Amino acid sequence: MTGDHFEITKLGELRHIFGFVITQDRSKKTIHIFQMAYICKMLVRFGIEGATPVSIPLAIKHNLSTAQSPVTNDEKTKYLDYAGDLHYLSIVGSLLFATQSQLDIQYTISLVSQFGGNLGISYLEAAK
Repeated sequence: MTGDHFEITKLGELRHIFGFVITQDRSKKTIHIFQMAYICKMLVRFGIEGATPVSIPLAIKHNLSTAQSPVTNDEKTKYLDYAGDLHYLSIVGSLLFATQSQLDIQYTISLVSQFGGNLGISYLEAAK
């Protein structure tokens, strides 16, 4: 047993860990993991708390490809003006952490994470 080799302190049932809320139902043998507080903080952090939830994580209008990457300095300046204080890779990283409990967004996040090297407006809109 682990208790024979290490000192163990019993603190009761696990309720919170690393920003996750954990609920257990021992009679049904189920465990539920929630990140609602983290996701709400993320929405506020990136200024999209008024966003409307959708059933499909990536709207059909976002057909992402490398052809949408800005090429000219003018296009890059437009992106920087559009993005303002938003940092694309911070959004993608936050979304990657959220995929641990939101499995339905994993494919979408894998798509938007491919374009971190040459950012464009369409990629930022898709991530938001």
